[in-house]
Amino acid sequence: MPKPEKIQKVEELYEKMSKANALIFTDFKGLTVADLTELRSKIRPLQAEYRVVKNTLALRAIQKAYPDKNLDGFFVGPTAITYCYDDPFGVLKALVDYAKDHELLKFKGGIIDGEIYSAEEIKELAKLPPKEVILSQVIGGLAAPLTSLVWSLKWPVNKLVWTLDAIAKEKEKISINQ
Repeated sequence: MPKPEKIQKVEELYEKMSKANALIFTDFKGLTVADLTELRSKIRPLQAEYRVVKNTLALRAIQKAYPDKNLDGFFVGPTAITYCYDDPFGVLKALVDYAKDHELLKFKGGIIDGEIYSAEEIKELAKLPPKEVILSQVIGGLAAPLTSLVWSLKWPVNKLVWTLDAIAKEKEKISINQ
């Protein structure tokens, strides 16, 4: 029978996993407490938290959160989980930037919005521009053809107005000359 403390710890991990929209798994072997404190302070403003977990308990919790996925590979060796509660891509950028300066931080992979990603894919996702930039690019891409369409539709009307204006000016010139 599992101890009540372990059952409670699995429940706590499950709750955190359920609330997070992304989980990033890392190996922190060789990092000092000061290094981990620095990392936590960098991601805290991004609505994320970095926690070292016991593999057996975390594996039970994640199997409860994602029963149809095989995630055993993430829980080999020392494991820490980054729980992202807001924009996961900002947190990914912060983690990848931190890993550049601290080579001992190794990515194992992650889950973003229910999709499993390898360590390499996580690093590639970190290269994406922020969500706001992507949205503005999409809106700009949608707006450009619409703007062209509006100008195309306005062109015949403008041409008619210019023609009528030219005729009116010509008639005005003729009436002044007479």
